Amino acid sequence: MNWNKFLPCILLTTVLGACSGKGEQPNVEPTALCLTDSLLRIVSVDTVHVQEVIDELTLNGRVTFNENQVAHVYPMFGGTVTELKAEIGDYVRKGDVLAVIRSGEVADYEKQLKEAEQQLLLARRNMDATQDMYNSGMASDKDVLQAKQELTSAEAEERRIKEVFSIYNFSGNAYYQLKSPVSGFIVEKQISRDMQLRPDQSEELFTISGLSDVWVMADVYESDISKVSEGASVRISTLAYPDKMFAGTIDKVYHLLNSESKTMNVRIKLKNEEYLLKPGMFTNVSVKCKADGTSMPRIDSHALVFEGGKNYVVVVEPDQRLQVKEVDVYKQLSKECYIRSGLSEGDRVLNNNVLLVYNALNAD
Repeated sequence: MNWNKFLPCILLTTVLGACSGKGEQPNVEPTALCLTDSLLRIVSVDTVHVQEVIDELTLNGRVTFNENQVAHVYPMFGGTVTELKAEIGDYVRKGDVLAVIRSGEVADYEKQLKEAEQQLLLARRNMDATQDMYNSGMASDKDVLQAKQELTSAEAEERRIKEVFSIYNFSGNAYYQLKSPVSGFIVEKQISRDMQLRPDQSEELFTISGLSDVWVMADVYESDISKVSEGASVRISTLAYPDKMFAGTIDKVYHLLNSESKTMNVRIKLKNEEYLLKPGMFTNVSVKCKADGTSMPRIDSHALVFEGGKNYVVVVEPDQRLQVKEVDVYKQLSKECYIRSGLSEGDRVLNNNVLLVYNALNAD
């Protein structure tokens, strides 16, 4: 039910019903209102508590990759890109083929493998022949030992080249495959079909990152460095999701100043299971930090009514009568504010639909 629609009727009933018991004539001003059961259905009441003042520092930040989840893929050998199987934004699993490259260097390894296999075949035949000759007394122990060493070397060479084939994902006919070393999203790509790769290529072809966790890097100006610390609670907002807040804590403070911007970086790790946060997004980071040990009454920011350059609240008196009271605001944050004067510990104030009640109390 839309209670705002029926609020004037409820307020009128409250006024006419007054604040006293049955059979007694009310001795109140005509516009006095009381907190009745009907009114409680559309407003809420908070009790004021004196608490240590918490300051809120707003920082500029940006979403970045979690560097512990980033993998860079480089070419192993020079050659020509014949197939491209992944694009920016694609999700790939560990072991998925990203690209296929034809390389002269791979062809050399294939030639070496054939030669190693031939050498191994010859070494085995030689070993068998030498062993037969030794059994018939026609070969010495030295001949047998030498044949064994040649066989061992041939076996080792074949294993070495096969390991190279396995490590670099050779697929035959001078081709090798670039495979993803981790599961994640393709976030950067510096490769295209038919591209020629140099043997000394030093730039990564793919950058892959998992996005289930991201970092938010925020800039702290030199004058605010003393206000932030590891473990401080933060709330993060973005342009993409204006109605959504991301909560976290500062998990690392970089105790260095950027020589150009004169700012210090702090890092916040965030869970990003729905992949809402994209690397490169700009953010506003609100950091809660203690002020100077001062304690003041704290109320919900929704309890304030600002009019004519002054701040007001609607107070519930002990006899349930509602009264407008001016307050002096020391600091107002996004969700709460601290009151320098006008309220005390234990006072009760409205914090929902306050403006409607305020207008009713101030009606002519």
